[in-house]
Amino acid sequence: MKAIVLVGGQGSRLRPITYDVPKAMVPLRNRPFMAFMVEFLRAGGLGGAVLSLGYLPDPIQEYFDGRNLDGFSIDYAVEDRALGTAGGIKNAEEYLDGGPVVVVNGDVLSGVRLSEAIAKHKESDALATITLTSVEDPTAYGLVEVDHDMLVRRFLEKPAADEVTTNLINAGIYVLEPEVLNMIPAGREFSIEREIFPYLQAEGRLRAYVSSSYWKDIGTPRSYLAASHDVLSGAVGAGESFDFLQVAPSAEIGKGVKVLPPVSVAPGCVLENGATVGGRSSLGRGCRIGEDAIVEGSILFDGAEVETGAVVRGSIIGPGARVGQDAIVRGLSVLGARCVVGEGNVLDQGVRINPGVVLPPRSMSF
Repeated sequence: MKAIVLVGGQGSRLRPITYDVPKAMVPLRNRPFMAFMVEFLRAGGLGGAVLSLGYLPDPIQEYFDGRNLDGFSIDYAVEDRALGTAGGIKNAEEYLDGGPVVVVNGDVLSGVRLSEAIAKHKESDALATITLTSVEDPTAYGLVEVDHDMLVRRFLEKPAADEVTTNLINAGIYVLEPEVLNMIPAGREFSIEREIFPYLQAEGRLRAYVSSSYWKDIGTPRSYLAASHDVLSGAVGAGESFDFLQVAPSAEIGKGVKVLPPVSVAPGCVLENGATVGGRSSLGRGCRIGEDAIVEGSILFDGAEVETGAVVRGSIIGPGARVGQDAIVRGLSVLGARCVVGEGNVLDQGVRINPGVVLPPRSMSF
């Protein structure tokens, strides 16, 4: 049995990072998100995956091509134009074996018991099984009502507080029978959520599997940063030999440096005298943290630099970006690739700086 992973979208909610890095390849504990996805699918007993690609497909293919996955197969179905969720599934059909298929949204980090969801589907007469998870604030999502037999009864799109009847939402993991793929027209944009699931629900052929396992949509800066914190803390994806203090042997550590777990420091990093890195931070390859600089609760992509005395807290620093001397970046701010925050600037309250932008020293404050 195979999976289709929908990774064709542009990741617009995660911009400016996704101008240069496809959402499927953003790092978690210095591993691409897609590496966690493959582990999730293998743990569920699947033998391979078809990656339904569109936007920035090359980095994803380059990562997997030639990689030893111990018998787990990877195929690619690349869209020449946006086809939507159902269209992306249909576009991958030629790589399937004609039986049931698992479909996963490519921005879901999950500990769902996939093998159990598949088994529950096979026990039923459903044409599709949709995995649901509960959330604290149901008003931010489209909700899914089910009955005592786990049949889907109704979809509610982002209800007001007084309209909430359930806290269950679509977790973006489905098991589909081949008949569902036959309902999808080839070569045009089509939505499984809006055009297939409502029909199956009305026919009584759409069932739900409710999971209480870990689940996170990594598609926004806030949720991506939270997912990174969870992975670093071992809340998801932790093996038996999980190391809360992951520092590459090739990293250069200066005098008086504090590295506080949980943390991940990739090969080639340089932490200069008096620097502090910790509070659930991840430093990509070749990052440099200057003297007395502080990085806490943040993600730094490959080649990022934080100069002397600068502070980065709870933020995302893109590939090759630089935070100048004594500058402050905090409050869920996001720097795109290769941008520069000049000396003494203060970025706060979720500021997003596009790739390549240079802020002159002390030029602005947010």
